[in-house]
Amino acid sequence: MSVPSAHTIQLAQTGDRTALDDLVNAIRPLVQRQLTRYPVTEDDKQDLLQTTLLQIVRRLDSFRGESSFTTWLFRVTANEALMLMRSQRRHRSRLLEGLEDDELDAITHDAYGFEEPFGEAHDRAEHLRAALASLPKNYQTVVAAHYGQDLGLQEIAQRFDMTEASVRSRLHRARARLRSVLADQQVGIAA
Repeated sequence: MSVPSAHTIQLAQTGDRTALDDLVNAIRPLVQRQLTRYPVTEDDKQDLLQTTLLQIVRRLDSFRGESSFTTWLFRVTANEALMLMRSQRRHRSRLLEGLEDDELDAITHDAYGFEEPFGEAHDRAEHLRAALASLPKNYQTVVAAHYGQDLGLQEIAQRFDMTEASVRSRLHRARARLRSVLADQQVGIAA
């Protein structure tokens, strides 16, 4: 695994096809090795490898040499991996009404690690709705905005005239309460 030369990088930035191919072949093992650090499936790693290489080719002109090429390369790779993980986390975390029972099943199973969370899908949905309803209103508002409307922390803070730290804190506390309530319900059902 070798880092491409500055000359190869410069030629690739000008659109030289041979240099671009050489660059991609040189960085592929570096990107693959970095992707092993992220908790994603093998299929996701293969997809990430392709999207990362594509992003590197697309954004190669943004590399100005102010840092080492490997630093820039690792940042692009990290951004791609973190975006995928964030997307997957949001998908798993959709806890609000309006979702299909199958999605609720997958969410509760993945998010809380239960072997079989609630039995029938309808019961799971009802337990989840009850858990959400048990949250204080200010937590429900933030949870609904974040998961239901897919808003980021800053957007929620602006919408509800709060600090970003308050939003983060409420989301954290809401998730902790939901885990606790759902775990208690699981124990009650299993008994």
